Amino acid sequence: MGTNRNTIEKFSLGHKILRYYVDFSFRIFFRTKSHNYNKVPQDEIIIFALNHQNTLVDALALLATVKKQPVFMARADIFNTKIINNILTFLKILPIYRIRDGKESLRNNDAIFLKTVDVLKNKNGLVILPEGSHLGIRRLRTLKKGISRIALQAEESNDYKLNIKIIPVGLDYSNYINFRSKLFVYFGEAINVSDYYDAYKENPPRGMNLLRERVEEELKKYIIHIGNDEYYKMIDFLRKFYLPELNINTRKQPDTLFAEQKIIEKLNQFIEQKPDEANQLKEKMGDFESLLQKLNFKLWVLQKSKYSIFGMLIQSIFMILLFPIYLVGVLINYIPYKVPVMLTKKVKDRQFLSSFRFVIAILLFPLYYFILAIIGSLIVDNTWVVLISVLSSLIIGLFAFHYYIEIKKFWAKIRYTYLSRIKDKNLEELKLLYSQISDFGNRFL
Repeated sequence: MGTNRNTIEKFSLGHKILRYYVDFSFRIFFRTKSHNYNKVPQDEIIIFALNHQNTLVDALALLATVKKQPVFMARADIFNTKIINNILTFLKILPIYRIRDGKESLRNNDAIFLKTVDVLKNKNGLVILPEGSHLGIRRLRTLKKGISRIALQAEESNDYKLNIKIIPVGLDYSNYINFRSKLFVYFGEAINVSDYYDAYKENPPRGMNLLRERVEEELKKYIIHIGNDEYYKMIDFLRKFYLPELNINTRKQPDTLFAEQKIIEKLNQFIEQKPDEANQLKEKMGDFESLLQKLNFKLWVLQKSKYSIFGMLIQSIFMILLFPIYLVGVLINYIPYKVPVMLTKKVKDRQFLSSFRFVIAILLFPLYYFILAIIGSLIVDNTWVVLISVLSSLIIGLFAFHYYIEIKKFWAKIRYTYLSRIKDKNLEELKLLYSQISDFGNRFL
């Protein structure tokens, strides 16, 4: 069930079984947190509207946080072979045809529209990424009319009795690519399509535009949106730079998201009201970022600024004690961790990197550990010992990855402390720029 487009909205056991593995793996790849899903009406007709920044990963993010089997809509050109078409249909994805696919192909949307009505009535949810294409920047682009057209035409064809609700869903990545990056999925307040019935009946294009604009307006509440092209890089950097100034728990969401939105709002006001000072800030930020890269430091090193020698000594002892476990983890897991990175080196669109690496990883890891299990069974005549060893290898591999990150951070602390002691010229200049940029923040935060 679920492999036939005619029954795509129906429950699929195969889809459910696959979801267990994919969702589990996804939450390992991205440290995923969600907020407000408990407020999503479960017994009503729903369209999920997501911002689109990270290709396939955006869809997987929703799947990892919802309980039902929603159906997705994607551009038709990816359904280019029978095999891919069958796979995508099994994954509960429907094509949507665009003018660039050819005028004749637009007729196919009639059948797709009828199927979306079936999907909506089934109440598992229809998922649309209304920007139409991905873009790896923290900004919501103008939405396409497709989402409002589908919602309002579905209501029209059912005498306005469906009472469809659109749920804006904001996705926020700490990093689009890196393994174990943070991902926050924010389910927004429901938008009642019924609010736009009258406008649509009076003037369909206007009604669709009003609904589209409302979805766009609501989505911006749940994401990081940086609309300024000229100062985009500066704002994107400074939203993290000034975060400690607001004294919030940066591990707590949505507090961190709201704090960053506040910083962005204040920066936009500052740029508009004091353009000359904003240019000075932009120049200093550029110099600061260049020096930061030259010294191979991350922003957090400066934000902490002082490190206890005793604390680093204790940490070094733990690092030494845990090093053998790290070494075992690296030796056992180097191949499955390294291969996805190597196979995606030539990918031109960086936003596809995490998608490709994730897909390769979920295919490679089971195969790799299965081979380990076979080798283990030839050495040890005890199934339980082999299974526990393989599972331990997976856990130790994850430990080794985090250990490696902590080693890099520990080395950064040592280098920072040493360079501070010897009054390194570049570091002193970096500290001065940090202080000056902080002073700018005191003027508008």
